Amino acid sequence: MKPRFVTTLVVIIVVLLSMILVPLDSGFAQNTEGRWALGFHGGGNLWFNDYNKRLVGPGGEVMLRYGITQVLSGGIVAGYEELKSKNEPPVAGQKYGYFKSYGIPASLVGWFHLSPGKYVDPYIYAGIGAMLYKRVAGGGVAVPESKFSTSIHVPVGIGLEVFASKNTSIVLDVGYRATDDYLDWLKMGKVDGYATAKVGVNFYLGTSTAEKEELARAEAQRIKDSTDAAARRIKEAADAEARRLKALAEAEAQRIKDSTEAEARRLAELNARRAADTLIVLERGKTVVLKGVNFEFNKASLTMDSERILQRALNALRASPDLSVLIVGHTDNVGSAAYNKKLSMRRAQTVKLWLVKNGISAKRLTVAGKGFDEPIDDNSTDEGRANNRRMEFRVLK
Repeated sequence: MKPRFVTTLVVIIVVLLSMILVPLDSGFAQNTEGRWALGFHGGGNLWFNDYNKRLVGPGGEVMLRYGITQVLSGGIVAGYEELKSKNEPPVAGQKYGYFKSYGIPASLVGWFHLSPGKYVDPYIYAGIGAMLYKRVAGGGVAVPESKFSTSIHVPVGIGLEVFASKNTSIVLDVGYRATDDYLDWLKMGKVDGYATAKVGVNFYLGTSTAEKEELARAEAQRIKDSTDAAARRIKEAADAEARRLKALAEAEAQRIKDSTEAEARRLAELNARRAADTLIVLERGKTVVLKGVNFEFNKASLTMDSERILQRALNALRASPDLSVLIVGHTDNVGSAAYNKKLSMRRAQTVKLWLVKNGISAKRLTVAGKGFDEPIDDNSTDEGRANNRRMEFRVLK
């Protein structure tokens, strides 16, 4: 197969893949603006010079680039190319017909992305730089002597980048590198250069501009949601206080008659409120029972009065940002073991989602559902079953 046909075939394949895959979208699609990319590519080259036989040589490169905009990136590409050639019959005055050059190119390159933000991103590129090289003839004889020379190096080409993950992409590109006319030790009016075809992988570093903007929007929304929730809690508390005062006014006529019972209820409510308002303190290796975190019957939906207890749990987690906890749900023994396991796990996940929504990192929270495997009271009484239906914070060591 002729080298020129191979190069043409590779170009056709890249163009066809671009036409087929560009419309696709994926969770791995990336906006590369504002991100650094480090790439490692390898493949082969075909040297075009004043000799009459083309030979394929190995080559590789390292790329470092930065996304200036969504469609334009800039950076540097450096590597190694072993350029091979042959002349039949040998050139007059040259003992061997075989000839090669060891090249170390380095160029400033600009990339133009044709489908930014897509799972598959075809691109074109061009640049300018220099190549340090040393010529060697057949038998390892240095030409004209054992020293390195310098040539201009102008890379151009097209490529295809397919994102395999959020931070990794697979790359295929083909191109041409123009050099000066003396790279092959012959000046016969032709500009020397070589074609390349390489595959490799790019690793993306940092966060893109679009991701930073999205994070900023999410943080602003989180603050707004938190503020709105606090305002709702204040309003609910004010409404509750107004209702309490109204009820006291209506009950004033019977105050003397009901004073004993009312005082008993007031003291009971005060004790319950004091117990509920106890500060939650997290310690490594300790377990804290979240008293007052309740759910609707046979569901994983929090009751209205549970949020106050969860707020104190939230404050405790904020006060100890280096601690991680296992949220464990427990039930009584009403129902099957399998059903209660699932129910306790769902309730634990509800508590986790509430904490994450209010700013706690999900990485600090894990969940488990124990069903009725770990009772702390007698399941034969209503009070015992109520004690067994509980949520726990197990602080990890």
